[in-house]
Amino acid sequence: MTTPQNFAEWAAHAASPAAAELDWPARRIAACVVTVATGYPPEALKPLVRSLRAHSDAPLVVATDRGDELLAAFPDAGLVIFPVTPAEGYRPYPALARLEFYLRILASLPEGVHRLLLVDSRDVIFQANPFDGLDGAPLEFFGENDDTGSWTLRTTNGRWARAMLPASMLGVLTGKPIVNGGVIAGSAGGLAAMCRAKLDIALATHEWTKHTTGLDNISTNLVAHGQLVPGTVVTRNHAHVANVYRDTGMTVDAKGRIASPGGRVCPIVHMYDRRPDLLAHVNAAFGVADGGLVLGHDRSLKKHKPFATTRHLMKLVRIRVMGR
Repeated sequence: MTTPQNFAEWAAHAASPAAAELDWPARRIAACVVTVATGYPPEALKPLVRSLRAHSDAPLVVATDRGDELLAAFPDAGLVIFPVTPAEGYRPYPALARLEFYLRILASLPEGVHRLLLVDSRDVIFQANPFDGLDGAPLEFFGENDDTGSWTLRTTNGRWARAMLPASMLGVLTGKPIVNGGVIAGSAGGLAAMCRAKLDIALATHEWTKHTTGLDNISTNLVAHGQLVPGTVVTRNHAHVANVYRDTGMTVDAKGRIASPGGRVCPIVHMYDRRPDLLAHVNAAFGVADGGLVLGHDRSLKKHKPFATTRHLMKLVRIRVMGR
């Protein structure tokens, strides 16, 4: 295939992945964790790597452009490096670009891997074996919150959806809880089907709006609630994964674990950086030297909130009225 020059060509390229030659451990592997960390230095990955190793020996596959640095920093951590080279031609922003990396990694799995976790790299920690207690479904998503009325213009998620989806697609989300794409579990087949479904949704939606912000979030939720992968389950927030929000009553218990309201200690905590006190606790616990790192060529620790300002609200109106 020729080098992708636009979003449509990239999506077609990503959907037909070539297997990569990865350096897997010389042992039977039943499960693994996959993350994308392009632009991230080793310091930013300390909590993820060290907390996983404290609770599981599952390989951690890292899609990165800094593989040598990571291997030098974590020589005994069982990292499997998927090398990401500078993009030739078109590549979308990282939340969508990772679909290409996921599909290539899934095509490269050793025989016998039956359970995987796709996780964000800089704001996820493990507090127990993350594979214990999973549903075992082909695809398992985890709620952002327990509110079933969040697809409104009052929320960033709702503004994304209303800006980018025709009414027929938006109806799939109405009354449903928002699920988060930062931690997703499943089988190799289920996750590959999810990636391809998300590519199809992103391609169709981008073709209508000529806009990509929010596509990863929207496509994740359409796959989850549209049951585009048979057997998909949606698990509530704070059941297995604790997705943290600023107003969530999370605490640090006497053993240094992050506990959900009611004292539940979930195996996986995501978005702990939304709370400065939890971020400071995690940085101290895992020896992160600088919690304020601004990272890499295409990522930053600073959050961007599309459609949160007047300028972006006007863009939303333009998209809805003109379709672009």
